[in-house]
Amino acid sequence: MDDALSPRRRRRRARLSPLTVIGELLIVGGLAVFGYIVWQPWHTGVVVTGKQLELSHETSARWDAEAAARPPFDGTVPVPEVPALGEVFGQLHVPAFGTTFVNNVAEGTGWWETLNYDDKGIGRYPNSAMPGENGNFAIAAHRSGGYITPFKEVMNLRVGDPLFFETVDGWYTYRFRSLEYVWPTEGEVLNSFPRMEGIEPTDQIMTLTTCHPKNWGTDERAIAYTVFESFQPRGEGPPAELIELNPAIAGGEA
Repeated sequence: MDDALSPRRRRRRARLSPLTVIGELLIVGGLAVFGYIVWQPWHTGVVVTGKQLELSHETSARWDAEAAARPPFDGTVPVPEVPALGEVFGQLHVPAFGTTFVNNVAEGTGWWETLNYDDKGIGRYPNSAMPGENGNFAIAAHRSGGYITPFKEVMNLRVGDPLFFETVDGWYTYRFRSLEYVWPTEGEVLNSFPRMEGIEPTDQIMTLTTCHPKNWGTDERAIAYTVFESFQPRGEGPPAELIELNPAIAGGEA
């Protein structure tokens, strides 16, 4: 028998202690967490942003074709039909969030209806108003920790900043007014007239809701209020202010 295979010459393999196993598992787990922390901002900030921009161009082109077959604008601000749950019905352009920021808006605010999908990401509260309608058009999105974080930079908004909501009919321009922090239970911010009960709305408001603090926080909610300013029909092209601030989105040169 070959001496190399002799039982006497074999080295005994040391047994792994429970502490060694636990230590190795902790190292592997730590590396996985670190990898996710590095990957997640890159994925949501680069990959998803690029996908949304590509989707925006495709959707805008389709809406241009659909609008060409519609009657001319008669001066009345249109109100879109209430979409089906999960259906994309608009795109939100916010220059304050980045020079190429645009994101699809769909019906519903459930994580697995709209908020966690990288081809959606922003959802409308079903009981809120629609664009062009008096009342509170309220939308929600993740700020951190999700697969997609459209409202991550909500703190970048300054009084007077424009936000553009695009539909097949055209562009609704809103102006940022104010931001507040509330507890998750303060649902009255979604009222037709935020925080007020029983008041018939005469203004058109778009309210953005998201979690706070920014980095993995859910203790509070950040609420951004904007007020409707004007509507520009699709046949006239994107608003000049949008073209100036976000040329890549509006079809101009980046």
